[in-house]
Formats: sequence, structure tokens, C-alpha cells
Amino acid sequence: MSVKEISFPSANGRDTIKAWRYSPLGKPKGVIQLIHGYGEHSRRYLHMIGKYNEAGYVVIADDHLGHGKTGVDGGTLGDPHSGGWMTYIKDEKALHDIAKEEYPDLPYFVFGHSWGSMLARAYAAYHGEDLQGLLLCGLCSQWKGCEDAYENEEFRKAFEQDPYQDAGEWFGRVFSGMTDRIENPNSPSDWIANDYNVVLDHAGDMFNTFNTTIELPWDFVQLYHFIESDQWAPMVPSNIPVYLIAGDQDPCGNYGEGLYHVANLLARSGNKTTTRAYTGYRHEIHNELAIRDEVVAGCVDFIESTFK
Repeated sequence: MSVKEISFPSANGRDTIKAWRYSPLGKPKGVIQLIHGYGEHSRRYLHMIGKYNEAGYVVIADDHLGHGKTGVDGGTLGDPHSGGWMTYIKDEKALHDIAKEEYPDLPYFVFGHSWGSMLARAYAAYHGEDLQGLLLCGLCSQWKGCEDAYENEEFRKAFEQDPYQDAGEWFGRVFSGMTDRIENPNSPSDWIANDYNVVLDHAGDMFNTFNTTIELPWDFVQLYHFIESDQWAPMVPSNIPVYLIAGDQDPCGNYGEGLYHVANLLARSGNKTTTRAYTGYRHEIHNELAIRDEVVAGCVDFIESTFK
């Protein structure tokens, strides 16, 4: 593996996005653009990135506005200053264009986890014309907290009054009930993983934060509304095969039901879909020591099936 750090200007006109290209030994088979989740950063996927490299794929990934090294280096951790969720999509398109300039002829794939899967869904709708495959992990669908917040006028008024104020209670209201089905949870973040060491690792990472301006949960809820609307799936090119995976104890996807809901939306629009629910597991299936190799092997198998 060789690593190259990349910097490019964000579409928000303020920030510099930090990104990385991870290249395999030898001639690569394709490019995978990896999109990370809410409150975290792309280097939490190093195990997966290494496995993708071993299988012969270039991986390119950034830290979003207000996230990871982009936020820490810019002094803006938790403060995306996005002006709307479409800014994240524009930044992902800019990263795509950087990768395509270097590898113009390689097949291109997008993998997104959690909020990253939401961004990946929107990206495919607006810029999916050259994707050979789409991989969605930790699906966000049928999420009551998001649906309630979208209809909440108090939330709207608070955001419009000052999008850069502390998110305060609104993060908790969007992410409400996340541990309701966990018996005797150790922390409010136990929904992240079965393995409590993964939860502790998330909490102790200086590049992670759930302490944000109200703009971030607002962007999250507005994006969620778009990808769950009737207009989303028909906008995704029907020739893109899609791999959808999640734990069946993940509250972000309504404990497995959301996984099949999204698959059905895509199938009705003509996309070939493959789904897999990991029984007994929560949100970060790609970080669970017991199954992470199995999870990434399934992703590689799906990617290579698109060449047949």
C-alpha cells in the first residue's frame, strides 16, 4: 500500500478538504470512493481499506466538512458551515474528479457507511452515470428521529435563527431511542457496535465528535428526507447494481426493515440489488472484530461480480 494525502477547496468556499489515496501493489483493478459517517472520519476504515488494497483496488476517501482532519486542521471540528447538504455532494464529486484524472479508465465504485450511505445515495442520484457499483453499509431508513425532526417547526426555527449555534438538544432528539432495544446499555452510544471496545474506541478518537453546530443535524435530516422521498430512487441510473448491508439490530435502519425498504425502492426502479443482514449485529458491522473480514469479503465479492 502507498498513501498520498490530497487537499482541495471545499464547495463551501471556506474550508480545505483533506483526503487520501490508498494504492495497492501492482496494477489496480478499479477505484473505490469511500464515504464515512456522521461525527467520525475516514481513517476509521483502515482495516477495510487495507483489504480493498489487497484485493487490487485503489481507495480514495476524504474527511467531510467539520469532520476529522479537515475539521481539526481548520479549527472547525463540528462546524461544517456547509450552507446545505448539497455542498457535501459537490465535495465528493470533486474528489471523484481528482481520482478519475489519475485513473481515467478504471471502473469506479462508491462505498458509503451510515451518513456516508446517505451521501452515497444522493451522489448516485446526481452523479451516478459512471458508477459500476454502489455499496451501502449501515443503511439509514425508516428512522423515526429523522422523520419527526423534519416535521418539527421548532427545529426549523432554531436552525433559521442561527445555524451556527450549538446543536444542543437537537442531536439527542434526532438520535433518540437508539439504545431502546439494548438491555442494560453501558453508554448512550452502545448502538454503534456490539463490541464495547469499538464503542470506547469511537469515544476516545480525537478526530470524532458528536458536539456540533445545529447545522450538521439539520443537514442530516434534510438529506435523509431527500433519499427517503419518492423522487430519489428513479434518479439513480438503473444500470447501477447495488449492494446493501446492515446489522439487523441497527436502529439506523429500523432493525433490518429499512435495509429491505431501500432495496425494494431501487429494485422497482430497475436496479439489480443484493442485500445482506448480519444477524445480531448493530451499526458498525465493518468494525466488529468477529465479522469485519467477512463483511469486507462480501463487499469485494460484490464488486468483482460486476465484472462478469
